[in-house]
Amino acid sequence: GMDFVGQTVTGNDLAGVELSGCRFVRCRLTGCGFAAATFRDVLFQDCDLSRCRFTRASLTRCAFEDCKALGADFSGAGLRDVSFSRCRLDLTNCNAAALRDAAFRDCSMEETALSGCRVKGLTLERCALTRVNFFQTPLAGVDLTSCTLTEPVFSASAGELKGAVMDLFQAAQLARRFGVIIKE
Repeated sequence: GMDFVGQTVTGNDLAGVELSGCRFVRCRLTGCGFAAATFRDVLFQDCDLSRCRFTRASLTRCAFEDCKALGADFSGAGLRDVSFSRCRLDLTNCNAAALRDAAFRDCSMEETALSGCRVKGLTLERCALTRVNFFQTPLAGVDLTSCTLTEPVFSASAGELKGAVMDLFQAAQLARRFGVIIKE
């Protein structure tokens, strides 16, 4: 239940820490290690979390608003009821993460790695998805129509796209990448 405002911490190892009901506002926590940490009902607002390691961490009912997490590592983490709003998540690693009711809104996700994720209730709205790696992450039911989808990475069969929702322009762009000839 603590509030942290304007704090700067660089490179500290806080593995296994448990935080509940906390707020981090305008904090700079670059390069910190939060491996196997537990976050419940935590708000990160206008924070710099670049290069932080949240590997195998558990995040439940957390919100990231106007944050920068360039090169952060969420691989193997469990994100449940977590939202990212207006965040810079370029080069972030979310490989093998469990994303349940996770929402990304108005985020920059250039070269973000989302391969091998377990997904249920994933929301992607108005995100810049540039060279995002979706290899072996099923996107069934995920609405991509409001997102910019540029050079995404899929498996050779593009099975990840089965059931994904996209607009005609996005579908045509992807079809061309897989050798489909489209006549007008």
